[in-house]
Amino acid sequence: MPITRLVYERGAFDAESTRLTAEALFWFSFSLPFSGINLLLTRSFFSLQRPWLPTALAAGSLVVNLAVALALYRPLGIAGIVIGTAVSTAAMAIGQAVYLRRELEGLDVARTLSTLAQVLLASVAFGLAAYGIWYGLDEAVGRSLLGQLISVGVALAGAGSLYIGIVLTMRIEEAGQILDLFARRLRRRAS
Repeated sequence: MPITRLVYERGAFDAESTRLTAEALFWFSFSLPFSGINLLLTRSFFSLQRPWLPTALAAGSLVVNLAVALALYRPLGIAGIVIGTAVSTAAMAIGQAVYLRRELEGLDVARTLSTLAQVLLASVAFGLAAYGIWYGLDEAVGRSLLGQLISVGVALAGAGSLYIGIVLTMRIEEAGQILDLFARRLRRRAS
């Protein structure tokens, strides 16, 4: 909620609006990993010249989204609507993975799940560190705009550094690829 308050609570956006936005963003965050998976899988289908399958699954995911959102809106309010998005995004990712696995006669699921577990562990550490740093600074610097910029900024920078350190320590292959990419670009600029 500190980031939502910092970004939105200026003028007509009050504390209740901040709470509702933070609640929606919390539930929406569960769909983000599946959105990334969907992007990767959809591109795989397009590279195989089979764009109709993700298109059909996307239409089905809209139906799932509508059904879940309608079922959960009354008991959960805004959270119910956003949970519909998360569930439909997950359903689309699972559907694409099942079809792509058949198409390619397998996927490297074990390695993917191992990397996912490592990233999840680093993400939990990031979240705990960010909250701890923010909580410690919030009282000290106050809730003025400058105070919020300091507490949120320092929390994100500190937790981000911890996340990068954990990911590099775990030797996650994709993190090494990103470092190599930056190193190549820096070498190109230097030459």
